[in-house]
Amino acid sequence: MSFKDAIKSLGKNKKERKERFRQIEEQFKIQKVLEERQKSANERELERFMKEKREEQIKERLDSFRKERESDMKFNHNPLNTPNITTHTDWEVLKENNMFTGGDNMFSGMGNMFMK
Repeated sequence: MSFKDAIKSLGKNKKERKERFRQIEEQFKIQKVLEERQKSANERELERFMKEKREEQIKERLDSFRKERESDMKFNHNPLNTPNITTHTDWEVLKENNMFTGGDNMFSGMGNMFMK
């Protein structure tokens, strides 16, 4: 089996899957239309109002969760408490002695290149 054949077989499987999905979706739509036709006008209207009410409740809850998350991100996150190299490690840089103090300056014996 060549590389080209392998790619064709993958494309074929994808097309078959899409076709099956389309058929199932079409069957679902037909079933839904049949169920709607069997209901009375009042029943359809009641279901529509119930659906609208449910969507409003979902939207309110979603807005509440979004507000809560935004508040957490703004006020409950303290970057000073996050682990970093200066505060929360085994090797703390700020507690060690300065390794550059007391050493000789390697440039002290050299002359200035501008003054000859």
